[in-house]
Amino acid sequence: MADIVSISRAIGRQMAAIVYIDGKGGGSVTGRPTKIRRGWLTQADYEGDECELNRGVDFITVMDLQGGWRRIDEPLGRPWRQEATIPATVSITTNGSTATIALQDGATPTGIVGLRIRSNGAAIPDRSVAAYVVQPTDTVARIAAALADQIDGATSSGAIVSVPGATTLEGAVGAYAPAVRTARRQQQLFQVTVWSASTEARDALGTALDNGMAFIDWLTDANGSTFQIESRGSWNNDAAQNSGIFMRPFRFIVTYDTDMRENMVQMLFSAGVMALPGGATHTAGDGALNGAA
Repeated sequence: MADIVSISRAIGRQMAAIVYIDGKGGGSVTGRPTKIRRGWLTQADYEGDECELNRGVDFITVMDLQGGWRRIDEPLGRPWRQEATIPATVSITTNGSTATIALQDGATPTGIVGLRIRSNGAAIPDRSVAAYVVQPTDTVARIAAALADQIDGATSSGAIVSVPGATTLEGAVGAYAPAVRTARRQQQLFQVTVWSASTEARDALGTALDNGMAFIDWLTDANGSTFQIESRGSWNNDAAQNSGIFMRPFRFIVTYDTDMRENMVQMLFSAGVMALPGGATHTAGDGALNGAA
């Protein structure tokens, strides 16, 4: 979910890509050391022991501007948009009252895994369902334990789940698809400022940023949210020249969505296993486990 923090960081990364074409290990486009960060210039940046303006270091700062926010129209009804389905890489096989978990070799663990318990209804209600959302760091032992923890009297050993109270077990796995809908759409004004103790360095760095952003219309933050970025001009500011500081502020208007995300999962059994975001589990069936609804 994008917000002013993730967008500021994404803009900062784009500035770094323009200034350090070969990465931070290489030199900057001006040949001078340049620091890029969120926030405003501080006194320490000018008077510190090293890496400051009066020692030939230039700065680029990124800030969201107060009063630069406005809400704009979003899609009516806030419909869900389903993204690409993520297939299951987990599998489950059953034999009597035991089930065995397996994962595809070399694949990241994904999917929903479930067990439906057939019983005489004494210890466990017949057709009760246990399900687990597989996490990327899971092992077969962890998945088996997560299923066993939901079932009265069940145990796990490695990849195997044993349910003494079951007459038979039915296993199923399913894929899921991330889905997103727009909760709010808005615009926010950001300012990117070049700071230097040299007018020549300020001009060279400002020109590099201006040219580098000329064909950039979209950026993506670390959360995967894509936003539109449009230039609103730049200017040279020499108001602090008596302190040896020369500036070039840039203004950008960013249009971004505040999104809500959920995982839409496939039905495992006729009774269904639905909506299991963030590693949480939800059991459902003709009967429920451990009193869960």
